[in-house]
Amino acid sequence: MSEYFERIASEWRERAPELAEWAMRRLVNRTDVWGRYLSPRYRGTSSTGNPKNKAITAPFRQERGKIFLQPSSLEKHFKAKEGGGILGLHSTSPDGASKWLALDIDLHDDDDLSVSPEGNFVAAKTWYKRLQEMGFDPVLMDSNGRGGFHMLVTFAKAMSSKSVRKFCDDLVHDYEKLGLDAPPDVFPRGSFGINRKGGWLRLPGRHHTHQHYTRVFNDEPWSDAVWLEGHEAIDRLLAMTPADEELLNKVSLVVQARTICLDFDGVVHSYQSGWKGEDVIPDPPIHKVGLAIKRLRKDYRVVIFSARCRTEEGCVAIEAWLDKHSIEVDEVCRHKPPAHIYVDDRAVRFTGDWDETISEIHNFRK
Repeated sequence: MSEYFERIASEWRERAPELAEWAMRRLVNRTDVWGRYLSPRYRGTSSTGNPKNKAITAPFRQERGKIFLQPSSLEKHFKAKEGGGILGLHSTSPDGASKWLALDIDLHDDDDLSVSPEGNFVAAKTWYKRLQEMGFDPVLMDSNGRGGFHMLVTFAKAMSSKSVRKFCDDLVHDYEKLGLDAPPDVFPRGSFGINRKGGWLRLPGRHHTHQHYTRVFNDEPWSDAVWLEGHEAIDRLLAMTPADEELLNKVSLVVQARTICLDFDGVVHSYQSGWKGEDVIPDPPIHKVGLAIKRLRKDYRVVIFSARCRTEEGCVAIEAWLDKHSIEVDEVCRHKPPAHIYVDDRAVRFTGDWDETISEIHNFRK
């Protein structure tokens, strides 16, 4: 490891607490899952000789809902000396909202002659300037030192991931005119239906494979340095100005609708036959529930969470039952989501008076 690389690494380690606090506040959309790169010794090798299984979604499935992302984990990421333990963050919250958007202009394969570092940089700078002209404060990062770039924009308020994705797609619509064979990866990405997380993007800091730390594009006209490194790069990241609500509304980004969480049995499913097993749902829907959910979805994000969701089989059974009865919801949740209102046929509303609540519990459905 060179003296230069060690100096840059030490500056990132020194600033790790600040960076962790910034990432938790500005970048973390959800704490129940995150991305993590494996140490090189655990990655294995593919038939072509390239590393495989570089990354996983953490924590392991059986630990989800029990272990959550903590600031200390983010701090470890920024202090990392090797490629193992490098983290990425999902771009969409359980509510379908995003605190940020990002572009990933790839150059992962040095032998791929269809792209070049210079071509990627030209496209990245074009979109960077376009965002600036709109009023955003984007940060353009040299993500791997080999012609791959990440661009990041943060928001003062989490916005609907669907509207953010549309904005990103419109932003990069001219990728072919800029000389790229394919559009960049945009975040949030994918669809935003059942159990979607919008993909995850590696945090700034050390690269998971190469001896490289994030460099930040320097657009100051008085400076000869194209890239900021170490402390200067970190200062620029921490000084990012999140886009305010006025600007976000101006470019048609909208606030994510509040969530209504419905229980399933007795609220959606009529449950006339009682419990037959997590994946056995024999009865018809409650009268007019499909119309009611359709009305609610005009103003709210409607999700279902049930005791059946403790297993994947139960979740799949609910999804299949909903499809069979042409009932559309925004998600069948694997874990209890944050919500504006919970609708349950076996609930007691707590009003602040525990004596009254205990009385209601004793008298419930006598």
